[in-house]
Amino acid sequence: MDNIKEFTGATEAEIWQQVAADMAAQKGIIRYTAMLHQGGYHTLFDLDIDLGGGFESGISTTTFKAAVPARVPLRFHLQEQDFLHEIGKALGMEDVKLGYPDFDDAFMIRTNQPDTLKKLFADEKTRHILLRHTSASLKLEAEDEASETAILQFRKDEPIGDAASLQDIYHVLVHILAQIA
Repeated sequence: MDNIKEFTGATEAEIWQQVAADMAAQKGIIRYTAMLHQGGYHTLFDLDIDLGGGFESGISTTTFKAAVPARVPLRFHLQEQDFLHEIGKALGMEDVKLGYPDFDDAFMIRTNQPDTLKKLFADEKTRHILLRHTSASLKLEAEDEASETAILQFRKDEPIGDAASLQDIYHVLVHILAQIA
């Protein structure tokens, strides 16, 4: 993360207008990192496209991270519901149901506060955005036992290059931050 761009705005639209213009001005982005500042929240956005070469295949990621005070007690992890998780559930792995059938079917959900998480994802737009990225993970976890912060992170092992989709994901994080902080 050697070249971190900085963008500040009063609204999501203001920030993403700046980010979209900056990304469009660059040709063939393979690495893009920006710190987005809005309403007291600081969100790191990282796009890493590794094309691979030779005998290796590339690995690409799209990541958003925001620090949350550790005093916020909620912790959760949403990840793709797949065959391995189905086996895990049969063996007793926790999978919380929030009462939104499409969402519950798409994600393996773990949390320490099911009722709080259900309220957090009551927003239909938030669920709809996440359902477009079922192979991604979204989590709020402490960095470690002694840390004074927890990290809210969206990660997808694919590049997401269009500004509208990136803005939608950013919207989800800002929505969550506004509800829990």
